[in-house]
Amino acid sequence: MSLKSMCTASAWALALVFSLSAQSLPSGVQKKSSVGGITEYEFPNGLRVLLYPNPANPKITVNVTYLVGSRHEGYGETGMAHLLEHMNFIETTNGRQIKNEIVSRGAAWNGTTSYDRTNYYETVPATDENLKWALGLESDRMVNVKFTKQILDTEMTVVRNEFERGENSPQSILRERVKRPPIFGITTASPPSVPKTIWRKFPWSGWRPSTKSSISRTMRCWC
Repeated sequence: MSLKSMCTASAWALALVFSLSAQSLPSGVQKKSSVGGITEYEFPNGLRVLLYPNPANPKITVNVTYLVGSRHEGYGETGMAHLLEHMNFIETTNGRQIKNEIVSRGAAWNGTTSYDRTNYYETVPATDENLKWALGLESDRMVNVKFTKQILDTEMTVVRNEFERGENSPQSILRERVKRPPIFGITTASPPSVPKTIWRKFPWSGWRPSTKSSISRTMRCWC
């Protein structure tokens, strides 16, 4: 499923939230399982919504998770998933200053990138206006994120710094080496001497991010 189709479904998710009070669902939406007060709904395009109402909490958290991560990076694209996450906190093509807007709402927010998923979330006071804003923000930035050389250069530096901090962490080094396939005998940050069709399928997220020129050329293809 494309990012654009997933983002379009955010409007559906908003309709779902408001329609639940009337015990009716938008056309094509199916109610799946319900465990511990968490109910799953599935949309025709594959979007899944997990709804957890908590009247005792005066806040709303919107957490959008995309099943895309470092394992989807090809050779020469190392670090692209993490860089794309950073880009989605800067600006949209319609001039929306994403990070500034989130902060102005007093939201608790962040985003994370892993091997097979990337997520973005914001927690704001529980009002209808804030819910509509959060869902609209997620849709807008995933469809209309802005790419310029200046933004790419800045965020690439940040991504590299975050990666290098991990190189000084014994826990991070151990985690990365444990996750590498032992059969390859990998002890350095370099491609293993195995067929390309095999090693490209493995999440080599421990490698140093690729050059800025490589990232710049292929970032738009990822989106």
